[in-house]
Amino acid sequence: MSATLPSIRFHLRAKQMRGVCSYLSELKYHYSSAASSATLKRKAVRNTSITPPRSYFDISSLKPNKEISNSVGVRRFSEGAQNNNESYLPHGVNRQSDFFGEAITFVNDFDESRITSIDKSIQIPCSNQNAAAQHDIAKAVESFDGMALCIVSRGASNLHTGNDGDGPDAKAMHSSAMTWSELLRCASVWNDGNGQSTSPMLAVAAVAPLLAQGGKDYVHRIDKLLSATQSPTPGTPPSLWKIANHAASFRDAFISGTGDDVATPLLTPRERFHLHALSMLIQNNHRCAMGAYLRLLELYPGDLLGLSLALDVAYSLGDGEAARAAATNVSTYWSERDGGTLRLHPAQSGQTLASSLVAVGLSSSSALSRAATAETLVEMALSRDPDGAGGTSVWALSNILGSEGRSSEMVSRLAGFDGTQLYQNCGFLNFHTRMAGYGGIALLDRRGAASERSALRLYDGFAYLLDYSGNNAMGINNGGEEVVLRDMKVPRSVVRDAVGSIFSGWFGNDDAKEKENDPSLQDQDTVQRKGQKPRTLEDTLCWLPPSPILLTQATSLLFRLTLVDGVSQSDHRWVDLKAAWKYSLEMENEANTQKPFEFMPMALLASSLLLDPETLHHEQIPLQLEIAMQGLNKMGKLLKLGQSQDRTSTTASEWNEVMRDLAQARDSCQRWEMPDGMESTTYLPTRSVDHNSKSNPKYPIGWDFDVRQFLEHGLCYAAVQVGDYESLCLARAICSEGTTLRQNCPELWWRYSVVLDMLGDEVAAENARAASVSLGSGEGGSTN
Repeated sequence: MSATLPSIRFHLRAKQMRGVCSYLSELKYHYSSAASSATLKRKAVRNTSITPPRSYFDISSLKPNKEISNSVGVRRFSEGAQNNNESYLPHGVNRQSDFFGEAITFVNDFDESRITSIDKSIQIPCSNQNAAAQHDIAKAVESFDGMALCIVSRGASNLHTGNDGDGPDAKAMHSSAMTWSELLRCASVWNDGNGQSTSPMLAVAAVAPLLAQGGKDYVHRIDKLLSATQSPTPGTPPSLWKIANHAASFRDAFISGTGDDVATPLLTPRERFHLHALSMLIQNNHRCAMGAYLRLLELYPGDLLGLSLALDVAYSLGDGEAARAAATNVSTYWSERDGGTLRLHPAQSGQTLASSLVAVGLSSSSALSRAATAETLVEMALSRDPDGAGGTSVWALSNILGSEGRSSEMVSRLAGFDGTQLYQNCGFLNFHTRMAGYGGIALLDRRGAASERSALRLYDGFAYLLDYSGNNAMGINNGGEEVVLRDMKVPRSVVRDAVGSIFSGWFGNDDAKEKENDPSLQDQDTVQRKGQKPRTLEDTLCWLPPSPILLTQATSLLFRLTLVDGVSQSDHRWVDLKAAWKYSLEMENEANTQKPFEFMPMALLASSLLLDPETLHHEQIPLQLEIAMQGLNKMGKLLKLGQSQDRTSTTASEWNEVMRDLAQARDSCQRWEMPDGMESTTYLPTRSVDHNSKSNPKYPIGWDFDVRQFLEHGLCYAAVQVGDYESLCLARAICSEGTTLRQNCPELWWRYSVVLDMLGDEVAAENARAASVSLGSGEGGSTN
């Protein structure tokens, strides 16, 4: 009976959630145990009116040979109608169905000599790690289900409620950390590096999101922090890197046959696709991993975990076309499971989350955007489950509204109080901080009253992250994240403190006055929280250091604030951001052939504002990206970002170089200008272009909304600094494009009026200013 307790706890927590993810209430576990054995049979009760295709449960490709079929102690994959092929698995190999109906393989107590083609070269043995831990399948599946929902919803659909002692942001991070740590404990037991047991999908859920968004060097940084934690079981603390390598080694594992029998794969095809993608992510080869995810979604469109990871990888690559392909591969599958055209049947579990993720892919690229279709999907998801699908829906809305210049709506969705409630609980990998950064950009685009102050308040969420993790200038001087984060523990709950203060006020025992008079008592809570107990997994996974994605979005928002004089070029925030980029670069693994964030073009672009582009990459990078990095680096030097201001003035010729580089990077073809004597007729030296290599000018850099913050705004600012006729004409053309495609953006019309004024077209400039004001420029108060 004790085996059912994790399931009961899981189900009760799901029911206690106030409507968060309505589909969680559909998850019910039924256990039965025979008197003669402790065998656990687990089934997921789900909607029978919509049955997934048989191929999702078909394991005919893994059908064992005759010897295995006749062995003692065989276990069926599942029972009932789902197991039509009556396939059997050998003793020691167990397969369970997760919340979304996908198979998870568990291998334990199996004759290792019968498993062939394991890549032991990438396995990293552990020193008696978790030797006393039990291989509890029920607990492992429960933790996987919770983590899968956390990943797909970016932390919004969480069965844990974090403590609120440090505010709502820390509460969201703590909630995700508890779910993550539960899975990590199970993953470390099943994937201990000794080759005797494995459950690869546990490793995929524990490590793949981190690799997709941060790369392998970021995983090594987290492992260094985990190594200083208290191990949940006797042995060494879990290592994300070792877990991932152990799981990836089973990608091509086969169960050997005897006689004329053919060896069969140990894992299902879906699991092997996930492991292939994981093995590519381990090598920072995100491009090949993206190909694996696209193939996975073609064959298994119901795999929401695969769709979520595919979008993360596509964002890291800056490839909006790949994100759109991932979304369209599965869109019809999920629309068919929305109850049909007349909604005569209940929707399938997870349909609202699928709709919001599909909307993210459809809106990723302005040129390929299906904004109307994506917005319809988002509104449907929000109307059904705003708490569970809120985070991913807001991500899609940032692209949809940004591509059409609907900055007022974007402010309401991302910076207003009602909008922030949609993603406030999305603390997984600091997703809520990223969405708040988009809200800051929306405020600057709307150009309302005190917009710079409101946007700066939202940027300070990034500054807080740099501060607590020791990635700002002061923290790095004090030893960096490995020293500063030692004192960071999970937030406290303020409920007991609040109740205690009320009753102490009523019934005497004036503890507050005593604490005020005794400084040692004032710091008592801090000492209890920070210094006495070693850090746990929850502590480490709650307070994570900044990833390259977070630093990129922080740089884009601070860059926009600087261009509108919201902050000065010498502001301490630039000093801290530069220190964080430099610290991330110095965390490079000695054996690497790549720099830490070389796989992420947008991170290279953003960091080049503050660091020398030549130090950011080893391998050849796309020509368009290389030119953009050179231009932004020159611009950062001219603006003296993060440096003390001196009286040295910049010249128009210096700004002209910046403008030419950014203009060349923005165009997909070689720019040409009128010959002047014997000078070159091109802005930049001609380079041969191989359409099958990274030299291809059309090689993606980033999603349109993110790239625009650097190239479009930086180019217009540089053109205004040059001030000659040709430069202003270029700025006018860029503004004209913007006002045509995003005609509802007040900032665009105001920028257009400034350029027209400098060109001497006073009438058109006045009309542009009037358009900006009519769209809300200068109106409204600050968003707090």
